[in-house]
Amino acid sequence: MTATGKTREAVIVFFDAVIDRRFSDADKSLDEVRSRKNPNPEFQEGYIKALEGILTSSRSGDERDFFNKGDYSEEGLEKHSKDFREILMKGRPKPFDVGFFSAWSDLVHYRLATRKFSKPAPSE
Repeated sequence: MTATGKTREAVIVFFDAVIDRRFSDADKSLDEVRSRKNPNPEFQEGYIKALEGILTSSRSGDERDFFNKGDYSEEGLEKHSKDFREILMKGRPKPFDVGFFSAWSDLVHYRLATRKFSKPAPSE
């Protein structure tokens, strides 16, 4: 995972809350991540924008969003991990882009590590 220390703890709580659809807890964790300083503000902005998008997509349940239509099987998560890695390895991505795709990569790696393979339930 990209985040370290207290930020890492907040990101893990955020991922758990989003996966379990506990949006109030996810909001609180996201605020905690926002409050932490990163030596690279552009990276931090990209990372936070990705987390905000993940939360918004999860809340909406819109099947057109990547978060809601993604394949959360072990094979699907491995493919997403590879895809994000390839995006980051192409050219010289800006710090914002590295932060953005790092957050998505962290979510995928977290789901793989915790074996949370099920697809999020659609909102009602």
